[in-house]
Amino acid sequence: MSLDKMDLDIKTGGDVELQSPGQVELTIDPAAEKRLLRKLDMFLSPMMVLFFLVAYLDRSNIGNAAVAGMTTDLGLEGNQLNVAVTVFYVTYIAFEIPASLALKKLRASRLIPFFIIAWSAVVIGSAFVRNYAGLLATRLLLGTFESGLFPCLTLYLSTFYKKEEQAKRISYLFVAAALSGAFGGLLAYGLTNLHGAKGLAGWRWLFLVEGLISIVIGIVAVFMLPDNFETAWWLREDEKALMRIRHEQTKVYLGESETFDKAEVKLAFKDPKVWLSAACQFCANTCSFGFGTFLPIIIRGFGYDSVRTQLLTVPVYIWASCVYIFVSFLSDRFNRRAVFMVPMALVTATGYAILLGVNMTTTGALYFGTFVTATGIYCVVGLNVTWVSNSNAGYFKRATAIGLQQTVGNSAGIMVSS
Repeated sequence: MSLDKMDLDIKTGGDVELQSPGQVELTIDPAAEKRLLRKLDMFLSPMMVLFFLVAYLDRSNIGNAAVAGMTTDLGLEGNQLNVAVTVFYVTYIAFEIPASLALKKLRASRLIPFFIIAWSAVVIGSAFVRNYAGLLATRLLLGTFESGLFPCLTLYLSTFYKKEEQAKRISYLFVAAALSGAFGGLLAYGLTNLHGAKGLAGWRWLFLVEGLISIVIGIVAVFMLPDNFETAWWLREDEKALMRIRHEQTKVYLGESETFDKAEVKLAFKDPKVWLSAACQFCANTCSFGFGTFLPIIIRGFGYDSVRTQLLTVPVYIWASCVYIFVSFLSDRFNRRAVFMVPMALVTATGYAILLGVNMTTTGALYFGTFVTATGIYCVVGLNVTWVSNSNAGYFKRATAIGLQQTVGNSAGIMVSS
């Protein structure tokens, strides 16, 4: 969309100067832009956090359910729990690229709520499975419907925020993932105490209530989530004009094609940076998936009962959230990603070394090791996502790059869980 002088006659505090026919110098008052960013954060961030929080809550609650007696009730034997965790990623990785490419055509206000409502129904159904086959079926369906959320949210945020503003906002998604562990531990503690109520085991209450929470959020999202800034009901006309200027300033990065661009898709598959980022994501997710899914089981291995185990996961995730918020602010401040990713990866490696090397009877040192491990995990995963989003101009190239990175990265879940 071209902008003329009338389009730019807004309260920006800056002059608009014609450079040549059809061209303008786009200037924005920094104070006005800061107010706009605060408003974007106020409306978008809580929704993004809620969406990702319930997504992680619903995919990782199988660990809490296992601690609460699901394995015994369903008669799981050998590695059947690990297989149930693994099959989630089979369908999850299969649909990430198609979902990210479909976002523009199917509209964010419809596609994202659809994903949430669909997987919520699956989680509710998980409360009523009676055997191993039923558990596998629900995990496969859960992976199918959760697959599109993260690539779509990352792509969605890139249409509202400039490259140098994205690390902090994407960090909120991973903070939500970390907080889902803390919230999930508290929720599991409360819901598993309902064991026997209405004839349902505690772990069944866990699936049922968490699924109901998610489905309510999905229904609300239908009415609250705008497709883009032009349809954002909470932006005034002068604020939308500011967004148009920001869009014009970054139109090469954002991409202007409204129809599917096969050439951009091919560029993403040929770009070595995309494959490098995907390889980094695979390594980072190898650490994070195992940690997130099996942390309750790791802590229970220290000899604690199921209730205390659920509670002891909470401080670990709160610590991880605080660290990541701080690091993401620094990353945006200096507009650098790798210089923060590498040290955080080393910290995580140190944490795993503690968990693997310390005797299982030394519970204090092992619990400390979980904090060290959590310190870097979300920083590495989240900043790498920001890096691939920042590094690919053009909507469909960026959509493909994000989807490809997540497909390769999330395939780590199959290896970790098997």
